Amino acid sequence: MVLNMKTVAYIRVSTEEQVHGTSLSMQHNACLEFARSNGWNLNAEDVFRDEGESAKAMNRPQLLAMLEFCRKHKGKIDKCIVWKLDRFARNSDDHVMIRAILRKNGVSLVSVTEPIDESPTGKLMETVLSGFAQFDNEIRTHRTTEGMKKRLEQGGWPHDAPIGYIKSRTTQGVTSIAPDEAMAPIVKEFLETFSTGQYTIKAAAQLAFDMKIRAKNGKPRTWQTTKNMLQNPIYAGYIESKYTNGKRYVGLHKALISDEIFQKNQRILEGKKIIQVKANESSYPLRRDFLKCAYCNKYVTGSAPRGNGGLYPRYNCLYCRASVLKKPVGCGTEKVHEEFRMLLSQIRYKDNRIKLFKQLVLARWCDEYDHALKTAHQINQEISGLQTERSATIRKFTRDQISFNDKEVVLKEIDKDIANLESKKTEADIHAGQREKIVDMAILFMQNPSEFWNRAPVQIQKRVQRIIFPEGLAYDFEKGFRTIKVSNSYLLINKIAQKGDDDSIVVAPTGLEPVTLGL
Repeated sequence: MVLNMKTVAYIRVSTEEQVHGTSLSMQHNACLEFARSNGWNLNAEDVFRDEGESAKAMNRPQLLAMLEFCRKHKGKIDKCIVWKLDRFARNSDDHVMIRAILRKNGVSLVSVTEPIDESPTGKLMETVLSGFAQFDNEIRTHRTTEGMKKRLEQGGWPHDAPIGYIKSRTTQGVTSIAPDEAMAPIVKEFLETFSTGQYTIKAAAQLAFDMKIRAKNGKPRTWQTTKNMLQNPIYAGYIESKYTNGKRYVGLHKALISDEIFQKNQRILEGKKIIQVKANESSYPLRRDFLKCAYCNKYVTGSAPRGNGGLYPRYNCLYCRASVLKKPVGCGTEKVHEEFRMLLSQIRYKDNRIKLFKQLVLARWCDEYDHALKTAHQINQEISGLQTERSATIRKFTRDQISFNDKEVVLKEIDKDIANLESKKTEADIHAGQREKIVDMAILFMQNPSEFWNRAPVQIQKRVQRIIFPEGLAYDFEKGFRTIKVSNSYLLINKIAQKGDDDSIVVAPTGLEPVTLGL
């Protein structure tokens, strides 16, 4: 070794690794001790430390600083110590690139925990180990991605909470979000104010700042982040991210704005661009066989006439004429839906019925959920046992206790069994997720029928409408809903209770007075 040649070291941890004990101080001490035991000149100030940095990227501050240090002191540094090769990179291409930069500057790479050097065997080991680091990283990424996809499909939210929400968990432990008591009302007001159509994107960004909706550093949000906020369906109760492949799911969290407000904001953001909106069932859940015109008692229909801002969905009566009645015979779906949600919000279960529902219905679903979890756990144990058996088979081969052919036959059977169990586990996880979501939505239905209806797909919305209001509802396009008759038997819990006809499941809506049907 050339006299007075120096050694450098590079250490790194991600947040997760630091939690699990692979600390910087441990790596630092190990590198210093390794250099001392080999008689290499490593000073504490020549140890470069990246904290909370991923090995997936090349642009780590201290890694780049270490490479630049080696370049400036070319010919004076002969070794770079790492605690383990995956400190450098979890991608074999990046590893080769970093290694080439070091070699160009006359620096060889050594590992505290791995047998690598400049010999042919050492180089082979380095190549194999860097490949395993990439393989391990790709497996972790795949598992993380699949876990996120599963939570998103359940309606959960595994990402950071957007402004107006905070991180939370559902009653069943699904990672989700909940309204931030301080910011949610402000965000709601901002989104609804923008829907008036009086603001450009730049003006909306200033409006958000004035309403104290700001960037983390307290400065105004850019027009692009403001636009992203207006386009985010999460505020309307939906889930969508890069992991959902363009699909949108109903979220388990509480929406801050109605779907109508969200769609209106999208039309405003599009400006004068013509938007083709199909008048499907989901836009008009109350039409056809539920909502009746209060004037002629016939079912209303739905349509979307075009205005300057795009299409405006409405409920209309095809039989009445405004010119004859001197009253409106149509109304925007946004207003009608808001009034219907207000109507649902005034309906609540009696306490004893909620208790009965939980005992008779939710208890069964919880039992099924527990069974699904136990099944998934049992499958995991079986897979773990097979993996242990697989490892033992390889160990027997390395000890010459079985032949290569015998090893291959055994491993093939084990891998086949593992693949079958993995398939069953996927089905069990999906089954558990479905049970979990059913329980969450059932509790939401009991506690807040209005919010449940707002989130539910149109098929469920129609069922809820018919269960609570079996005779439908009459709507006065000038004054709103007329006489309300609530079912005394929805969910049939009163029949189970055997309390008599006067023992209604629900408390009558407050503030609803019968309206005379005469014109």
